Amino acid sequence: MQLLWSDEGKNSAAPVVNIVARSNMQPERMQKLKVVANSGQNPGFDFLQECWDDPALQIVIKKLLVKFPQWGIAIVDGVLMKWNE
Repeated sequence: MQLLWSDEGKNSAAPVVNIVARSNMQPERMQKLKVVANSGQNPGFDFLQECWDDPALQIVIKKLLVKFPQWGIAIVDGVLMKWNE
């Protein structure tokens, strides 16, 4: 069986580069989220959105949002939303 790729010849390395970049950022972001979990200090909506594309970080973020509802951030249909503005 032969598989044909419709994007053959196009730059297909971009998704791989994005995955590598994301995995390189994960330890740093995970550390910041751990500090936030201990301090309760809101890391900011923008930072949480940056982390949201990583499934491992999503788990941590979900737990933080349950723990700190005063941040005014919720998950609606899988999307982070500010709900108190």
